[in-house]
Amino acid sequence: MINRKASLLSEVGTVALLLLAQLLSLMRPTVGTKIWVPTVDITHGSNWITGQFPSPGHAIVFPAKLNAIIALPSSVISVSSLVLPQQGALLFPDHSFVLSVVSLKATEMSVSVFRAPGRSPYYSGRNWATYDESVGFQEPPRLNEAVPHVERVPCQYERALFPMEPLGARTPQPIDMQYHESIEVGSIQIGTGSAGGFNIFQTFLRSELGQYLFYNADDTIAQPGKCPNAEKCPCQEEHQMDAICSNERPCSIPHCLHPIQPTGHCCPLCGSLFKMDIATFRGTFDLRSFSDKLRRKISSGEVDDAEIDYHVGIDRTGGANIVQVVIVDRGEYREKSRQMMNSLQPFFDKQFSFGYQILHSGQPHTSLDGGQVFGFVIVTLLATTMFFTILYVYYYDEGLAPRLRAVVRNQNCFATPFVFARFDPNSEADGLSVDVNFTPPGRTPSSPESASTITDGLLNATSFDNPMYGSGTKEEPLAEAFDDVELHVK
Repeated sequence: MINRKASLLSEVGTVALLLLAQLLSLMRPTVGTKIWVPTVDITHGSNWITGQFPSPGHAIVFPAKLNAIIALPSSVISVSSLVLPQQGALLFPDHSFVLSVVSLKATEMSVSVFRAPGRSPYYSGRNWATYDESVGFQEPPRLNEAVPHVERVPCQYERALFPMEPLGARTPQPIDMQYHESIEVGSIQIGTGSAGGFNIFQTFLRSELGQYLFYNADDTIAQPGKCPNAEKCPCQEEHQMDAICSNERPCSIPHCLHPIQPTGHCCPLCGSLFKMDIATFRGTFDLRSFSDKLRRKISSGEVDDAEIDYHVGIDRTGGANIVQVVIVDRGEYREKSRQMMNSLQPFFDKQFSFGYQILHSGQPHTSLDGGQVFGFVIVTLLATTMFFTILYVYYYDEGLAPRLRAVVRNQNCFATPFVFARFDPNSEADGLSVDVNFTPPGRTPSSPESASTITDGLLNATSFDNPMYGSGTKEEPLAEAFDDVELHVK
């Protein structure tokens, strides 16, 4: 009996300590709340292979390896059949849920297959957004590119919230912890209406249901941040910074001449940066008052504030205490951030008389990537090779250049087609005849000897005497033989 009482007291004491730890964790001062943006809504058409939520009477099929937690809608679902997953979990709402099964023929049955959701890394700034409890969270807000990457993930003094709304059929998309050793935040909570606390979350993380929601979290420990004061502590520890930047690299090439990289950003960007050391400021610096004044100046400035994004923060890395204002263009860089920073310079001169620093990215500039540089080098090499080849052939190759020049000069011979001329000495219809039956001096026309003599004379006149043999003198009877040739043109 005494042992049973002692065990009960021990259990009560353990529960009391757990409740006290949860209460203390909830009472820890937190500046803001970051909510997990990627969610899975079963009623959204993008989660189905058919592109739309199943119509009444469809056969709903969940994949065997769902590996996620999916909430069913709080309404009447009429199906012809329902195939449940082997690995995964379906959350049924407590009220207003009716599952109706109708009987249909196999030929009339339509099948709707649910897509297994992917996973997203915890330490990625694009997966988090600032949560306002008074407004709630309806749609994912637009990402402010001016906010440093380390401040997009829940800081060590903020609350991390994972939405779990069975009534709204929305659950968090699976989170990939990427085998990181710890989560250091002010507090952590799953669902807006559920109790928070590190012990509850750690228990859920180790459960079978938690394994469907948090991947690669075998050695991950959820613990409070080392510094709960946002006015004195950096947002993240150094090892958390490495985990965040591992999801942001490789960095894209900024389209400006002189990219800047504010503290807390993992990659360089195009924009303008203001920096001021608080140690040089006279009096007490109030960050909230400075932010309000800067917001009014920006909203009333010459540059449209809808074309820029800005962020005001304090760089406390390495014991520093520097005010940092980052201004970037929305979308394509068009130097709107530079114009806005220049318009704020009189305000900065009035607020900080002991000096500050402003950096600009310069003019827009599109740098060549690796493939473009390689292509440019290849084209340049080919052009250079062709130029020196032509130069060498023209000045040093004595055989090819004359032939090419001759072809170019005699290019008219290619334009005029070659035609063989046919002469018929006995025809009188072609308009041209040559009388070759002439009478040499001292001969009669009818003498056979005369014809033989004429033939021999013509052969001798057209023969070629090779000078290599040099045996005979060159006679020219051809001129005499053709003196009396008559050309009759009709």
